[in-house]
Order: sequence, then C-alpha cells, then structure tokens
Amino acid sequence: MYGMYCSTILGFSHNPATVFFNKSIPYASKTSTTKNGSFRAKPNDENDPLLQAAINAASLRLQETLQPEPLFHDPYAGCFISPQFRFDDKKQRSSSLHYLLTTKFIDDKLVGFVNQTDGLKQVVLLTDGMDTRPYRLRWPTLTRIFDISPDRIFKEATEKLQGNGAKLPKGCLLRHIPLESSNIQQTLSADGFNGNRSSIWAIQGLPVMTLSSFEEILITVSGLATKGCSFLGVLPAQVVETNIGDEVTCLDSQM
Repeated sequence: MYGMYCSTILGFSHNPATVFFNKSIPYASKTSTTKNGSFRAKPNDENDPLLQAAINAASLRLQETLQPEPLFHDPYAGCFISPQFRFDDKKQRSSSLHYLLTTKFIDDKLVGFVNQTDGLKQVVLLTDGMDTRPYRLRWPTLTRIFDISPDRIFKEATEKLQGNGAKLPKGCLLRHIPLESSNIQQTLSADGFNGNRSSIWAIQGLPVMTLSSFEEILITVSGLATKGCSFLGVLPAQVVETNIGDEVTCLDSQM
C-alpha cells in the first residue's frame, strides 16, 4: 500500500489526496483517453471484463456483509450476484482484505465530509458502475451524488437496484455521467455540478489501466475542484507496475 499526496496537481489547499494501489480486483479491459476529459473504456460485449470486475467486487461486498462482524453493510450487493454463486472460504476473505479495508475507509471519508459540510454537498464517485454507495450510505439532505462509470454497466445495475427497492435518501440527488462522454467536465457542469462549492471525489473500480489515464482524471478534477475539496481512492496495481520509471518520477515531481 502506498500513500501519495497530490495537492499540487489537484490544487487542494487543505485536503491532500490519498491514493491506495489495490491488487485485489482485476481490470481486464484497456482504456484510452482524450484531451477533452473523456476516459474511454473499450467495450467487449462477448466477454465483458469490465462487467466481470464489477461483479467480482460486488461479491466481495456481499461476503463481507454476511460476516458476523462486517466492516461495512451493503444490502444491495446481492442483487448483482447469480443464485449459483458460491462463497469462498476465509482464505479468500483474507486475500481480499485490502479491498474491504479501502471500501470501509472511503465510506467513512465520504460520510464524514458531507456531515461537516454546510448547505449543498457534492460527491463525485468514479466507479465500475455497480457502486451502491448512493443507496446504502446515510447521506444528509442536499447531497448531490455524481457517478462516473461505464454507461452500460450503470444502467444494468440501476435496473437491478430499483427492482430490489433501493432508494436514495430523502432530499438527495443522483446523476450518472457516462464514462464514454466526450467531455466529462462539461457533462458534470451541465448536470448541476458547481465548481465554486466544495466537493469530495472518490475513485474505486473505475477502469484505469495507465498512468496517463490517471493523470487525465486528475486534470478533470483540478478543472472543477475548488478550495477545500478532497480526492481519494483506489487504483489497480498495474497502473504502477507497468509505468515504473520516468512517468512515475514525473507524477511524483508534481505533488
């Protein structure tokens, strides 16, 4: 696990970013980026690795929820899992502990931020499309949640969530920003994101394969975030492992 401070890149004065590099969840699909703030995931309908990665993550949350003393409770993770799903033993839970701990960490940071923010609260989740946080966390009134994720996975997940009675807390709003959008910044602003107000950004599950893809994300965040904003989350290990050398040094030099 590595802690990285990204306050220079993100322009955060009081809340430096915390980034954890996670080896527990595979990201099998490559992504490409554009200069206008779009992070494109290449689709593969025949054998969708993005969908499988999202289901794998949901299965870990379901297994944790069913533990005698779970780190967190996700009552909706089961709606994404096949009835034929078989739970792994304690060894599997041990190997996925990093994912579980970072999920708990992100949950606590998100809830803590919005509870300490007066007026409008803005939460941006960069996810795999099956993130249940908008429904399972206790958001206060006037919380706006923006989910940036693969469009086809989010739509399928939303249908299953609504079919299982998932509802947003009263007075809260959820907006989906398709990962395939030609301009993420513009779409966020058009859907009501206010760059003049504080916000918290969390990445977990978003298909990011290269360091340059992550840098594009930071550019988008820095273009919309204001003083007092926070950025935290999880990156797949290959972002680091396949970019050892000049690129990592360059990224570190900007922090």
